[in-house]
Amino acid sequence: MGDSRIVQDSQPAGCGPWVEYDCLTCGACCASQSPGRGYVFLTDADIGRLAAVALPIVTSVVQDSDPPETMRSLGTKLDPNGTKVCALLDGCSGGRNACSVYDRRPGACRGFEVGSFFCRQARQRFGLPV
Repeated sequence: MGDSRIVQDSQPAGCGPWVEYDCLTCGACCASQSPGRGYVFLTDADIGRLAAVALPIVTSVVQDSDPPETMRSLGTKLDPNGTKVCALLDGCSGGRNACSVYDRRPGACRGFEVGSFFCRQARQRFGLPV
């Protein structure tokens, strides 16, 4: 069975070239456009699964909820190209990369499907083929 992080997009005849989506040469979904310090929201289950990893967790309080809610998310860093990315990304978004906790990654990352609408949006931001 092949790697689930590589998918070929099948276009109908005359609709453009086939595009291979390879997460290990993309990583666009790991780049943050958020102005804040956090990126991927974490659930209690995520934090439990990632307990053995030294995580940069950002805690923020959402004041406009009643009562105010505390949200936890993974921190961010600048990759070698200066792009703000998830702190757990090794390499560069838009280039060679890997998730340093792939087998234990947060639920939000697990639900992000290669070739999906959101994948294509992230790739488009980097000028990658969609």
